[in-house]
Amino acid sequence: MVNKGQIVEIPATSSLYSRVIPAVANKKELLSLKSQKSTYSLFDGFLVGEHSGVEHFKIGQRKGIKVGGKKEPLYVIAIDENENRLFVGAGENHPGLWTEVFSFNKNNLHWNTDVVCNTEDLERGIGVQVVSPILDEELTAKLYAFSDAVFLEFEKPTVLILGEHDIQLMHNKSHIADIK
Repeated sequence: MVNKGQIVEIPATSSLYSRVIPAVANKKELLSLKSQKSTYSLFDGFLVGEHSGVEHFKIGQRKGIKVGGKKEPLYVIAIDENENRLFVGAGENHPGLWTEVFSFNKNNLHWNTDVVCNTEDLERGIGVQVVSPILDEELTAKLYAFSDAVFLEFEKPTVLILGEHDIQLMHNKSHIADIK
């Protein structure tokens, strides 16, 4: 059975992408705010079509959206399974496809057994190279680990879909950890 739903285009100029980050007490709070994914609603954009079920789509997907007449191709930037709604943005540089910070559950960070990092260094952040099968090159980031959360803060914005894939972390050319 086909479960049709709405496709909503979010403009790259939306005020959602110009939010002001308030002054915070510490780096952990700042990273937490920066890593929050945008939450979209029907009223943040405009209706551009219908889809045949959100289960057929992934963040970053371009093919299969089936909305024509656009200057740039549309990419999936968010999926609302509860409302059966797909949110899309025009062009591969749409701000909804990019992030500066990822947050992970601490259980997803798997240290190599021979690596020792002290808590203070991890709370201040350690420089790492990020490697993933979906990347063409290594990315430079800082790894922060706190008692309840892990963050990767990238030197330059990176594709949002990276957070859905396995990541290897390198430090001084040594493989120190994986995020799964």
